Amino acid sequence: MKRRFFTSKEAYFLFLLIAAQAVIMLGTEVVTYLYRMPPVRVVVPNVSQFSSLVSPYGLGVDGELLSSFAKEKGYTIAILRAKSANEAWTLIANDEADMLVGFGGEIPEEYAHKISAGPAYDEYRSVTIQDTKLTDNKELQALCTSLLKTVPHGVDREIYRENATFLSSVADALPQVMSPREDSEPSGHTPYAKEKLFGATVSADADTKQEKAAVTKQLPADEMPATEVPETESLDDEDCVDFDRFHMYHLMSFDNDKNGTAEIDIRNFTMLQPFFLDVVPKAQTRAPRSYHWFWRNVFFAGAGLQKDLAEFWEEVQASHTVEKLIEKHYGFFPEKLNYYVIAKLKKALRRKVPRYLKTMQTASQKNNIDPLLLTAVIFQESHFRSSARSRTGVRGLMQITQTTAKELGINRLDPHQSILGGATYLRKLWDRFEKYNLADWDRWFFTLAAYNQGFGHVTDAIKLSQKRGGTGKTWQELKEILPLLAWKRYYSQTRHGYCRGYEAVTYVENIRYYYYLLNGLVALSRPEGKNLGKLRSSLSLTASSI
Repeated sequence: MKRRFFTSKEAYFLFLLIAAQAVIMLGTEVVTYLYRMPPVRVVVPNVSQFSSLVSPYGLGVDGELLSSFAKEKGYTIAILRAKSANEAWTLIANDEADMLVGFGGEIPEEYAHKISAGPAYDEYRSVTIQDTKLTDNKELQALCTSLLKTVPHGVDREIYRENATFLSSVADALPQVMSPREDSEPSGHTPYAKEKLFGATVSADADTKQEKAAVTKQLPADEMPATEVPETESLDDEDCVDFDRFHMYHLMSFDNDKNGTAEIDIRNFTMLQPFFLDVVPKAQTRAPRSYHWFWRNVFFAGAGLQKDLAEFWEEVQASHTVEKLIEKHYGFFPEKLNYYVIAKLKKALRRKVPRYLKTMQTASQKNNIDPLLLTAVIFQESHFRSSARSRTGVRGLMQITQTTAKELGINRLDPHQSILGGATYLRKLWDRFEKYNLADWDRWFFTLAAYNQGFGHVTDAIKLSQKRGGTGKTWQELKEILPLLAWKRYYSQTRHGYCRGYEAVTYVENIRYYYYLLNGLVALSRPEGKNLGKLRSSLSLTASSI
């Protein structure tokens, strides 16, 4: 009998010795690989909370959460996209993916032993949508019929009488854009009494004769003040027709798609509907469902991932991170789609913005402001009407007070000077908030509120928020506090006194929405956004710009 070189016991110990030497030689890399197995394969819907094609505010709720998870826990993420929830469940059940993000509902019974669910962090309702090639959008068509006429600037009076029911819902959704009052102003400023804006008390029509005389000599005929050449606001056929027949179907993730209908999350529908007006809601589900993250149950190799995910969600829930992200990404959407304001914005981009492109480029570059944000501010303030005015005394494209115009050394009725002056003032307000240690988005929203109601009133709101137990550092907090400054029991506690803070909230939310619409038009390469897209790409903006 031949003797073996090693007995079974000797071979076993030799194997252990070789394995130990390999671990020592390769360090922790082998352990890390076996324990964590990067990259983590994450399945997401085509378009969902995870990633917004059209939003300027970031990756969406799930996208930002996933990014934070990867950064905090040291993972590399590989993204897989699924057309439907069924496809996503199949991928993770067959070990072709490690996590599902952006899908709601519960784990299918047949996969319950393979998959775990994180805590519910948000709710959603599904809506069934239908292509208008198969069903007429009567509301949109009726609005188009009434608006395809030359309408004076006082559109509120004329159109409201003809479309009282529909426009009252529009007024509720965006009250500062469309209002049933006869004196409605396009700006976020209320045309009543004297107000303190930009740190100065405004006196109506101060020195306006001298301003008008100076600017009249400089303006081309199509930019003369309204008293000289009345401006009209008519809509075109193209305002009432969708951009083309590239439907939302090519972007959204569906669980079914039969006979021109599909079922999607109503929040995702709300995000994309302004850009695809030919897709309309048909029916909405009654029972809400919850969003969860889902991951595989894998022994050893997946144990680290499972542990890290559980810890991460404990931290997220303790810090109320999801609530903050929902406010950031969705808090500004109106309850109902405003067809009229979308059409008017598109018209302004086609007809009025091109004449100011060079000035907007200079203003954006000099003050490090995204030209899309500047466009949104101008549209909110004046709808690009150089002769726009308020009874409070603010005038011009950027609705600047006489006192502020003197401080800036500009003629506020000159549209080009108004753009340059308004952008400069926005940047000055931004700089004044530096010491408050705010996140960039919150800092810009605070800046916009200060542009509308004055820096002092915003700092009053910050202090009041802190006094009531808040941080005073987020727009989510401030939008709840600012309206309180119209009540004596609250403004009596502040340095600067009474403030129409509810107007500031509406003003900022409108601009956030317009900025979103503008970014979407550029991102989707729509013709209305072509000039702004070229303008934005020509600028080199830093992280402090928006």
